[in-house]
Amino acid sequence: MNIKNAFKRLLGYKLGGSYISEFAIPPGWNYQRYLEIYGQVGWLFGAVSLISNSVADANWILYQKKSRKELIEIDEHPIIDLFDHCNPFQTRYQFMLLLQSYVGLVGEAFIVLNYNKLNIPAEMWLAPPGYMHIIPSKDTYISHYEFRRGTQVERLEIPEVIHIMDPNPANPYRGTGAAGSVSMDIDSEYYASRYQQRLFFNDATPGLILEFPDLPPAEERKRLRDEFLETHQGWRNARRPAFLWGGAKANTIALNPKDMDFGNLRNANKKSILAAYHIPDSLMGASEIGSRARAEADEYIFAKYTIKPALTRIREALNEQLCPLFDDALEFGYHSPVSEDRTALVTECQQMVTAGIYTREFAQELLGYSPDDMKGGTYLMSFNIMPEKAKQYKLPQSQSKLLPTNRWSDEQKELYWLGIKAKTEAQERPFIRLIKTLFEEQEKEVIANLKRTYTAEGALFNEAEANEEFERSFKPLIAHVYESAVEDVTEGTEPTPPHKTKLLNPRALEWIATRSLTLAKLLNGTTIEQLRPVLAEGFAEGESISKITKRIEEYYTKANRIRSKMVARTEVLAASNEGNLQAYEELGVDTVEWYTALDGRTCEICEPYHGETFPVKETHGMLPAHPDCRCVWLST
Repeated sequence: MNIKNAFKRLLGYKLGGSYISEFAIPPGWNYQRYLEIYGQVGWLFGAVSLISNSVADANWILYQKKSRKELIEIDEHPIIDLFDHCNPFQTRYQFMLLLQSYVGLVGEAFIVLNYNKLNIPAEMWLAPPGYMHIIPSKDTYISHYEFRRGTQVERLEIPEVIHIMDPNPANPYRGTGAAGSVSMDIDSEYYASRYQQRLFFNDATPGLILEFPDLPPAEERKRLRDEFLETHQGWRNARRPAFLWGGAKANTIALNPKDMDFGNLRNANKKSILAAYHIPDSLMGASEIGSRARAEADEYIFAKYTIKPALTRIREALNEQLCPLFDDALEFGYHSPVSEDRTALVTECQQMVTAGIYTREFAQELLGYSPDDMKGGTYLMSFNIMPEKAKQYKLPQSQSKLLPTNRWSDEQKELYWLGIKAKTEAQERPFIRLIKTLFEEQEKEVIANLKRTYTAEGALFNEAEANEEFERSFKPLIAHVYESAVEDVTEGTEPTPPHKTKLLNPRALEWIATRSLTLAKLLNGTTIEQLRPVLAEGFAEGESISKITKRIEEYYTKANRIRSKMVARTEVLAASNEGNLQAYEELGVDTVEWYTALDGRTCEICEPYHGETFPVKETHGMLPAHPDCRCVWLST
């Protein structure tokens, strides 16, 4: 539905000075009075403009809803063009600033949509709230809107108007602004400032009275008055000596307490106005900022309790009334203006670590530090926090780990498997963090190469260097898991193995090195294989560097989320099983039993082998049988 040309002339092209100057200004506090007083009272202007500029400066995002929980960010869409280019005469920043100014002053703003021939909104205009009238309906709550200016009335249908408001409990159809709650204070501030202006510039109260014993003739009175004013009136003639004759006396008049207390009155007005708009004094320069922590706390409070609710009010209105006009699956969002409260986060981590709820590694991740101690870092602890290993499921002490499994009950086998599972899950976490770190560094390299060469092949990382770096990083972790598995089997056995001081034999070291290099080549080879078509597609579509960069970021985000966990579990189980097999062989165990995880997630590949026995020498490399495999070897 199109807005009629008459309304377009009224609103679309009459928002300049002539349009505003034709406002009739009725007496009392009406919409127009609130809008005019905005530019006449400093604290009101400062409060409203600070909020409006902060709202206008927000970064908005458009999402495509795939499900209730899955949102995909969209870069190009007609609604984005409409949002970025609201109308031919206003930028988006100006549009949003004026919108929030209306809400801040009178509690509501009206966006009028101008539809094109395809029946899609093509322009957005802001109608002054004083001209907008809501016509109620018994059946549909609102019948329509009317834009009234003088004798002209333009009917607007519901799809043509987006009404954004701070609801008024006394009138559900209209909004109420913060200015209305402090209108008396604003009025007092307005007149107090002008009274003081007159007092200092014109000296509205006479400071001196000349007293004569008799009434001089009129001409003499006029001559004396003109002469005295010429000599002493005005600040340039202050404190010049005066001489009186004929018995005249000078009587001074001091400022009364009302004049002298205007400073306190204006200070009270300021506090009331800023309080109504939820603005800390320090942000307006009305008080000392104090420490940096105080300044950051004030900014945090302002962003959380003032700017974020204002943005949410606008977002909800756009999502409810504008997005469905294009597509029901569209949804606007914004980057939160609320910065992280780091002080609260640090306090939380301290309390949770002390209480034993958070591990130190998890707390370090929350604070943005790497918990990876591969580089030899040492983490200090409070003397009263004693580290304790995670409790593991173990067989009763009377049962040897090498007790033949044909004499174990099913429950004992399950307990043994649960112990291995608990341990390997803890060992997976450093693997996951390491892989994520390596992928993040690789992602930076690919993006840097893209910006430098702007070619698909040139953006790819150096595979040989990546393999070397990945192998060097993986080797210590794989060795640790392998050695830990050997120690678990040999610990407490008699006689003490001769290699106790060095658990890894040459064959084990060779296996670790080969496994590390194989894993590095597999990860990087797969990455290049999958990344190459991603880059090629972006270049084929003629996308900009920023959009291709986004493709790269999305790929590595998915890789971090999915591949890191799968690879970590697979490699930890591989190293753990190989370590167990080495220990079994050195302790004279001839055969081992394949134990499959029977917990509802048993796969079709492994289930047929559950309980099968194999010669130890023939089992190397059999487990894990597939990615994410959780099967283990038991001695027989």
